[in-house]
Amino acid sequence: MNKSTLTFLGRDSGFGNKNNSAYFETTDKLTLIDCGCTVFHEVIKKFNLSKYSAIEIVITHLHNDHAGSLSQLILYLWFVLNKKATIVSKCEYIKQYLDITGTPANIYELKNSLPNLTFIKTEHTPFLDSYGFLANFNNKQIIYTGDTNTLSPFSTYLQNCDELYIDVSKFGGAHIKIDDVLDTLKQLHNNNVDIYLMHIDDKEYIKTITNNEFNYE
Repeated sequence: MNKSTLTFLGRDSGFGNKNNSAYFETTDKLTLIDCGCTVFHEVIKKFNLSKYSAIEIVITHLHNDHAGSLSQLILYLWFVLNKKATIVSKCEYIKQYLDITGTPANIYELKNSLPNLTFIKTEHTPFLDSYGFLANFNNKQIIYTGDTNTLSPFSTYLQNCDELYIDVSKFGGAHIKIDDVLDTLKQLHNNNVDIYLMHIDDKEYIKTITNNEFNYE
């Protein structure tokens, strides 16, 4: 199995012990993808945050398991390390979310895009807007679905990507049911696309149905 471009801090579904979050790191920049309730403590345990000249936090949507400790991390970076985080999101209510969680607007920068990242609107729940993205990290074309119940918004890009990070579920509903996309994932894998499963609700079931073929650890 090839080493993934993104590294996970957690891959659990919403009610798991480690919220789904990943990161990409260079010498002086950290790009964190989602910042759920458990992520703040994982971040401050793992990283020497003072060494980075830039810290970007990409937010795919505003469920608590994806944004629940965002304000806490922004406040920590500013008041403890005197660093201004860059928040990257297209979520309609991201500014209101930060306001009502007590995050002063002058201690972070808010962007809706990055030069190497293009958001893709997807379907997850009717109660809020959700995004995945297409990105180029370390000369790898990456699709990251975020939380989604369909692969359709990403179909144009699937054949030309190097790595697919995909939300899968045993049960479906607000997430992609693994049974429904298994043949597609196998075909992509046979075409040299590396597959990384995430937001996993039943690891044993998914391990069994995929015959341990894809990366989910």
